Amino acid sequence: MSGAPPAPSLVDLVDGTSRRRRAGVALGRLVDRWPAAARLARAPMRLGPVVTRVTRLHALLLRLSGGRLRRSWLFAAGQPVLVLTTTGRRSGLPRTTTVACFRFEDQLATAAMNLGRERDPAWALNLQADPRATIEIAGRSMDVVARRTAGEEAERAWRRWCELQPSADAFRTLAGREIPLFVLALASRECQA
Repeated sequence: MSGAPPAPSLVDLVDGTSRRRRAGVALGRLVDRWPAAARLARAPMRLGPVVTRVTRLHALLLRLSGGRLRRSWLFAAGQPVLVLTTTGRRSGLPRTTTVACFRFEDQLATAAMNLGRERDPAWALNLQADPRATIEIAGRSMDVVARRTAGEEAERAWRRWCELQPSADAFRTLAGREIPLFVLALASRECQA
């Protein structure tokens, strides 16, 4: 036994920040009263190469902060975010992006919102093809395994996400698709600092 303190659970890493925020409530009210606001918010997502560069820059900033940056006001209305590295389903290469995450019961979860676009984000498709991934959160890097929620569990996870992000229903309606929700679990007990 190494004498090192036990690694925190994934949900412990977002426990203090995974809560309803005024920014999320305000965004929810805005898109409920003015649905065009949701369309306007997703307009930049149509610029694929730009979005890719912005999300990679966001991931880099999270990494460079050494865990000091834990939430995103711009992309997640104040919810916690993590850097997610998946394996490209076609290329086999590592693909890194930043995604919002939240506490769902005693688990860490994420929603593949893609800002209400009609398609699932590439990272969600990558996780469905290969559920093994790496996350960086709170200054720690960990290997995880993702599992897509289904049935009653998916409904409970969606209700929790809507509680935290009141705009989620408006973006789901705009997308016209079921939003995949994933639960992340540590792939091993080791946690790298």
